[in-house]
Amino acid sequence: MTFRTKSTREIAFVLALTAVFSCGNGPATVQTIPTSGATPVATTAALEAQTPSTSSPSPRSECAPFEGAAFEAQATADSVVLAEDLGEISLIEAVVYPRPDYKGKPWTSWGQGFAVADGRFFSTIGDHLGEEGNSYVYEFDPTAGALTMIADVNSLAGPQSWGFGKVHGQTVEGPCGELYFSTYWGDPPSGEILSSYAGDLLFRIDPAARTIQPIGAPVEGHGVPSLSGSAELGLLYGEAVDPAGGQPKDGPFFVYDMNQQMTVFATDVAAPHQGFRNVAVDAEGRAYFSGGDFELLVYDPATGAVAPYPTMIPGKWLRASTVPAQDGTIYATTREPDMLFSFHPDGTVRDFGPLPDYTASLALDPDGSRFFYIPSAHGRAWAVGTPLISVDVATGDQTTLVELNDLGEERLGLSLGGTYGIVASAEGDRLYIVLNSGVPGNERDAAFGEVVLVVVNLA
Repeated sequence: MTFRTKSTREIAFVLALTAVFSCGNGPATVQTIPTSGATPVATTAALEAQTPSTSSPSPRSECAPFEGAAFEAQATADSVVLAEDLGEISLIEAVVYPRPDYKGKPWTSWGQGFAVADGRFFSTIGDHLGEEGNSYVYEFDPTAGALTMIADVNSLAGPQSWGFGKVHGQTVEGPCGELYFSTYWGDPPSGEILSSYAGDLLFRIDPAARTIQPIGAPVEGHGVPSLSGSAELGLLYGEAVDPAGGQPKDGPFFVYDMNQQMTVFATDVAAPHQGFRNVAVDAEGRAYFSGGDFELLVYDPATGAVAPYPTMIPGKWLRASTVPAQDGTIYATTREPDMLFSFHPDGTVRDFGPLPDYTASLALDPDGSRFFYIPSAHGRAWAVGTPLISVDVATGDQTTLVELNDLGEERLGLSLGGTYGIVASAEGDRLYIVLNSGVPGNERDAAFGEVVLVVVNLA
């Protein structure tokens, strides 16, 4: 397929942060959390546009541990073997996420976790629509085969009148090996946004020191459904939406400096922006997000400017993307329609064709030869077997490595409904797949209610 090229006009989105956080000429309100576990406090201060600190971060040997609450093993579950010796797969393990003993609304996972260098995998689940809902943080140790609940969001954030029942974006690595994730709003008890809602919160995990802490709301009064970043530059990139809008139609793209611990850039909420589900990041730390239909916009941290990507993409908006391959290529999916494609910073777009169904997460093999996905993210994967598919980047050929659903029903008594998070280990020897799951035999209940971690060990 051939994609038409757009003009090279620049889009003037370089704005002071006051355009996002305040109205008129008055001072902006900044949310701060002075100490770990403290309640968010609104402070009034004039905001000025900041320059991201894009200098090379210190070697990790010079990084100091972060303050925060120590991991607390609140519940643990052991993995079971689903299958062994399946061609390119040596072993498949699975474990049901241990959770509080009540029926959620429902228990789900919508974000993408992260596998640190030593193989541990961090992820989250939450009480999706629960009033004053809560999200829980987990650590999987592949050596022990154990999945442990290590923290919950509401206890760390302090008393909230509105819970944080979802983590919707990616978990992102920082320059010192720390991890960041953001909450996404739950359901307000009265159906209204209460005045004490500060905005959804960033959390920071120190896997080495085994601590976790909230570090404030990056965009006041907004939820954060999409998060990514550049560890090399120490920058988080996110998309924020206003809960008062009902549907995420308006909201900024923002840049958060991990070193300065503050938001340093944001676009105008009225600027062209849609999707609010993925920000791709290239090897130079440039961020790509959806503007108008079939259009990507590019934030360049070297200039602080946003400009259009020169080539149209095959769907209206970006839904998922991989880390960049060694040659700079990023593999991605779109919505409207559901398409698989790749793009390069030089403007090259390659069409891999239509996807079988909605696909919300991709994982690139670290050697760059292939990437992986499971289609039908929103609860229908079980109906097609929950296939784990490998795509050869050279030929575009797709191979189903295994159908996971029958294994889940047989060994766990659960149907495997779909995934929003598939992650490759740093060594490329494992895939971590978090699957929303439910009771087999009933279409209404087959997709959600429990969450399962499947670990695929590659031969």
